[in-house]
Amino acid sequence: MIALSMQSDTARDLALVEVPMPEPGTDEVRIEVAAAGICGSDVSAALAKPNFDWVRRPRILGHELSGVVDAAGAAVRGLEPGSRVTAVSVQGCGGCPYCRAGHTQLCGERTILGMSSDGAMASYCVVKAEHVVPLDEGLSHLQGALVEPLAVSARCMYNCCEVRAGDRVVVSGCGIIGLLCALVARARGAEVAITGIDADREVRLQMARALGFTTIVVSDHTPLVAQLDAPADILVEASGAPGALAAAPAAVARCGLIGVVATYPSEVAISATDLVRCEQRLHTSFGSTKADYRTAMAHLAAGDIPVDQLVETFPLTEALAALDASIEKRTPKAVIVP
Repeated sequence: MIALSMQSDTARDLALVEVPMPEPGTDEVRIEVAAAGICGSDVSAALAKPNFDWVRRPRILGHELSGVVDAAGAAVRGLEPGSRVTAVSVQGCGGCPYCRAGHTQLCGERTILGMSSDGAMASYCVVKAEHVVPLDEGLSHLQGALVEPLAVSARCMYNCCEVRAGDRVVVSGCGIIGLLCALVARARGAEVAITGIDADREVRLQMARALGFTTIVVSDHTPLVAQLDAPADILVEASGAPGALAAAPAAVARCGLIGVVATYPSEVAISATDLVRCEQRLHTSFGSTKADYRTAMAHLAAGDIPVDQLVETFPLTEALAALDASIEKRTPKAVIVP
């Protein structure tokens, strides 16, 4: 079968390769991939950024997927061939205190599909049955490919930021996680603006405006705080730019909250004293759990997420072009459709 593989630790050393079809183990299922999204994490790994130097290459990318169970191991129950599914990408051991409490994404032994093991940018992939989630009835495979990033965004909006109706929310960063955070916040009744940089004007910020959001272009000369009529109640940092997180407290109200859903390629200098003197809260959010997947599917079923507007599809044979478009920010969300 064909797969998109990172070949080495060198930035952008990727190739479409022919690999054997994977065989499921006793507790695994093989999924025929119907759609696989390209994530900002895939981009960072492909660019060999320092925060992804732990990924061992060669590695088939892909942790946002939907598909159909093709084969199941002997111990698998309830996931028959033909079942329409997605999969939890950040996978816990199942037995530690974090997993038992439902925080599987915080497991000390966690693995990540497409990073720790081969992923879904291929015709088929293998996943442990305990990490497979049936797609809700009525959801398309294209919607299914957005369940994982939407679950990450929903966890941030619900658990981390606790967004409520009437909140003034600024989302820093207009990549797909930023856009999905904004859509979930709006669905919860918040007033939402989205920021980007000059390079985002033509595609990502244009998409944000088409979705009905106020957009703000930030730079060293025009910082966010100078462009707000009033401080935000909540600022969601989804860009992964160290400078954006460092500047966040200045744009947030006293007793306000800074929610961080991005990871960063370098250390971030932030004034703890300013946070204390303004009683601002800094709360991080990482990954998602099966519960967040159910929340994400509920938002999709409710029509809160205009998938067709957000997504650009590419055949698997054009996966390298899809990744290039993602790296160069020429598409809001590339999804590979084998």
